[in-house]
Amino acid sequence: MSSNFERSQLTKIMISSAPVTAETLDSASYLGLSCTIKEVQFTAGQKQDIDVTTLYSVEQENINGLGAASEISMSGNFYLNAAQNALRSAYDNDTTYGFKVIFPSGNGFTFMAEVRQHTWSAGTNGVVAATFS
Repeated sequence: MSSNFERSQLTKIMISSAPVTAETLDSASYLGLSCTIKEVQFTAGQKQDIDVTTLYSVEQENINGLGAASEISMSGNFYLNAAQNALRSAYDNDTTYGFKVIFPSGNGFTFMAEVRQHTWSAGTNGVVAATFS
């Protein structure tokens, strides 16, 4: 049996050029982040436990409750271009932007998000790094 996988090389990462709403997400103009981003990491929000234990239970019983907000983090090279400037604007203005992550197979995700944090770091014998969450 052969392995199943999704290639990451040539993945397209994009941000809308301006804030979006659910109605404008699909028609928005997008800027490419792929030439500066090295890694994208998504974490779905953890769900709360709802206690459904009864007097008849022999151990504590729980079901899934509401999930917390999901998070996505992008890290790579710091660079002043329209796409990274849009990320910084999203942070500065507390606005929601559209994002697309498209794998080489054509599979991927389109979503809206706020940028809640951005960092940069510089050290000897390297390039300036940036992270956006």
